[in-house]
Amino acid sequence: MATFAPQEDYYAILEVSSDATTEEIRQSYQELVRRYHPDSPKGNTYFFRKIRQAYQVLGEPSRRRAYDQQRRQRNSDSTLPFTWDTKLSRSTLPTLTTSQMLYTLVNIRPQSTEPVGKRLNLALVIDCSASMKGTPLHYVKMAALDVLKFMHPNDILAIIAFNDRARVLTPSTPARNRIAFSSALASLSSAGGTEIYQGLMAGLEQVRRYASDEYINHVLLLTDGRTYGDEDRAVFEAQQAYNQGIYISAFGIGEEWNDKFLDDLARAGGGISQYISSPSAVRKVLREQIQELNKSIAHKLRLHVKPADGVQLQSAYRAAPYMELLDRTLGNVLKLGRLVSEEPMAILLEFIVPPRQAGPWKLAQLELAAEDLGTGEKLITRQELKVNIASEVVNEPLPPQLFNYLSRINAFRLQENAWRALDAGDTKQATSLLEAAATQLFDMGYGELAQAAMLEVGYIARGGTSTGRGRKKLRYGTRSLSIPSIQQSRRGNHGN
Repeated sequence: MATFAPQEDYYAILEVSSDATTEEIRQSYQELVRRYHPDSPKGNTYFFRKIRQAYQVLGEPSRRRAYDQQRRQRNSDSTLPFTWDTKLSRSTLPTLTTSQMLYTLVNIRPQSTEPVGKRLNLALVIDCSASMKGTPLHYVKMAALDVLKFMHPNDILAIIAFNDRARVLTPSTPARNRIAFSSALASLSSAGGTEIYQGLMAGLEQVRRYASDEYINHVLLLTDGRTYGDEDRAVFEAQQAYNQGIYISAFGIGEEWNDKFLDDLARAGGGISQYISSPSAVRKVLREQIQELNKSIAHKLRLHVKPADGVQLQSAYRAAPYMELLDRTLGNVLKLGRLVSEEPMAILLEFIVPPRQAGPWKLAQLELAAEDLGTGEKLITRQELKVNIASEVVNEPLPPQLFNYLSRINAFRLQENAWRALDAGDTKQATSLLEAAATQLFDMGYGELAQAAMLEVGYIARGGTSTGRGRKKLRYGTRSLSIPSIQQSRRGNHGN
């Protein structure tokens, strides 16, 4: 009797739907066999073998029923607000005397499209230092008023202004009290320096007043400048807040803010960091953020990667809905933040696999933990990654989805490494990496970003440094490459 693996999507292999008839499965199988038979012009031994394995299961009713039952149990657990699956860059590895690289794509797909009904508990922390004078502050005021239109009357909102000290304009108050918020924002003026830690702490203090599982608790920080000397303290407080179920997102306006620091702050706080290239785009960004928070279905997502002996998790990236190098301060436990309805998440894992003898092998166990925002239930689900070690080389094509993400992550990684090299004073290495990133971006059809990379190469070659605008355009532009074009304005480079 043929064996089967419920993690394999045999329906996709045979290019039929899960409700296909036996005759439809047979016809598709015959067509695919003709197409991929090793003796045909488009022959592919790997695909041919996969097609036959799939038909051995789906072509026999009793085996198909058993496969469907195990597949439902594995991927459609009714207690989970999401499903998840994995794709390996290769299912069969050759027996080598040296270590080899293996990529794994983890897809997490929301099941529910209904809002969970949780109210928001927010603090809007606004930079009002001297650099915000005039147009930037005007648009931020308008954006803050606009936020109220998208909040439920029973949502909680606090507004904090900060420069070199913090001032609570309105303490945490139900959003229906619009007159109080409008009056507070009207009094907002700009002066002084920038100390983000002061504003962050005041915002966290307000959110903590109502913080509970009954709310979605979040601090939204807007700044156009750099803070000095308090970065480490701010990141530490963000980590503590995340552990308490309070998230932090950071929005940088213009070109003068410290992108690395805001990225670190948001990553520690489980939120996102975004580049807002013009003050006029602030309203759109904040409005989208509020709408997205209302679509949250799960939070405190963590992926615990447990490699087999000798296997090393080299790196881990979020590949969708935006791109970032994931925080590894907890080792092989990856903080993934919130899951939003209608917004799948993809994680790319890069393993170093040591030499092994031929035969089947368990590569790693993945444990995905989350908390259902609707029920408060703590969820844990597990999957095993298995590969086959073979003495013969198997011509196994890279899955298209994995190839798509890898090419984009490579462009993102090249420019990230370029900025690290530049910060370390190695201008030659920085320009070389940016040129490589530009080539890759051109090849993928992102001509505008490729040209931006080459412009920065010129600036660095002439003056040894990059422009703030060019650096942020590249960092946040490549970060959004994995997002479908209809959603690209939601993250990355806003307001161009």
